[in-house]
Amino acid sequence: MKFNSFRFILLSSIVIFLSSCLGTTADTTVISSDASFVSLTFAKNDSIPNIQNAVFTLDVNGKTIVNVDSLPYQTRIDSVFPAFKFTSTSAAYLHFQGDSVLITGKDTVNFSQPKWIRNFATDKKTFKDYQIKVNVHQVKPELYIWSKVSDNLDSRNLISQKAIIINDTIRYYVSDGTSTYLYYSKDGYVWSSSITVSGLPNNVSFGDMTQFNGKLYLTQAGAKIYTSIDGINWTTKSIIDYNFKSLLFGLNGKIWAVTQSITDLKNYFASSTDGITWVVNTTVVFPVNFPVNDFAALSFASRTGKPKAIVVGGKSANGDVLKSNWSTENGTYWVDFSVESKSLDTLATGASIIAYDNKLLLFGIRNNAVKNHFKESNDEGLTWHMPDSIYNYLPADYQPRSYQSVVVFKPLVYDKSNPVLDPILKSNRIFIIGGKTSSTILSDVWTGKLNRKNFLRQ
Repeated sequence: MKFNSFRFILLSSIVIFLSSCLGTTADTTVISSDASFVSLTFAKNDSIPNIQNAVFTLDVNGKTIVNVDSLPYQTRIDSVFPAFKFTSTSAAYLHFQGDSVLITGKDTVNFSQPKWIRNFATDKKTFKDYQIKVNVHQVKPELYIWSKVSDNLDSRNLISQKAIIINDTIRYYVSDGTSTYLYYSKDGYVWSSSITVSGLPNNVSFGDMTQFNGKLYLTQAGAKIYTSIDGINWTTKSIIDYNFKSLLFGLNGKIWAVTQSITDLKNYFASSTDGITWVVNTTVVFPVNFPVNDFAALSFASRTGKPKAIVVGGKSANGDVLKSNWSTENGTYWVDFSVESKSLDTLATGASIIAYDNKLLLFGIRNNAVKNHFKESNDEGLTWHMPDSIYNYLPADYQPRSYQSVVVFKPLVYDKSNPVLDPILKSNRIFIIGGKTSSTILSDVWTGKLNRKNFLRQ
């Protein structure tokens, strides 16, 4: 009897104790003096698509709430539903133009005007102030901005010219039929005086000049190949049994060329690991509609990182103007994209091709009635089309041309004293140098860049 009474008293005590604990937990309010910012989000708004994707953090000084990745161009921020989170809060007030409003989470806010917020911690005494900056891109990201850098690098009566990038330098070669000269630039804007080049023939043509493994190579439709390390002094080597028709590109550790046998007069693909010893592939039939000159060629990395090369347009061994579009991954097996796609036109004769912004861009002449003189490919050269927007047209005073040199420059050396040429603005620029109209060889310089390439964060 006494034992049962004892168990009853013990059980009752435990129940009372647990009830007391639960009640205390439910009624307790945590008082904090921490008013720190945690996050800011924008609620989905039918009139402002994707605004909920904005990510806000504190700047390096911890004083400003800002979205480092700017919202898309022309995003409206005049009617936004903001949701603030703080470590603790009893009340938060948004201040603007001498007025303030209590943040309830149900109000629309116009962030196109400067604003700051004061948050009170749950102790109702401690507060923190934060400026708020909502970044929206002020320029159209997909717009190309073009400008002229130089009217005329060389005033001679030129017969040939070409620019090429090697060792972080743009080198521009010109020939007047008696001598060859070189101009160079570390940024595409400031150019050296002309330097006389030695070792090249007087009537040199620069059409197939190629850089490979830190050296420059050039052929002249004969048995000789010219090589230079410094770009000024050139040496000559003669090849036996084959004549060079043209150099193509560097791919997979080899430089590739089109050669012609002096015995059967047939064309073959050839390759070399050093530019001295060449291996001619006589087992691969050279396509009838493969160009031997006046083509655009480029080796590049595919979107999966695989090395590829493309040869576009040009003229065949018979002199026929081609609209072919050849692609290869090894220099031996080739695919003619033009069988499936007829999207090329006369733009491809004497054209230049570059890889830019995960696309291929092809520059050349179409006709004077067309404002734009470049095409783009989003599928590694299979199909080509005019850029979607009229805002991507080259400037009205740009002379339509062929045989221009087009390069993408990513300099390693920056001029910190010139804010116009800071690292962000200066990198990833397209330069169009020289070219040929129907009557004149040009030596002007143009530069262009996709606006999005100027953004600190893509």
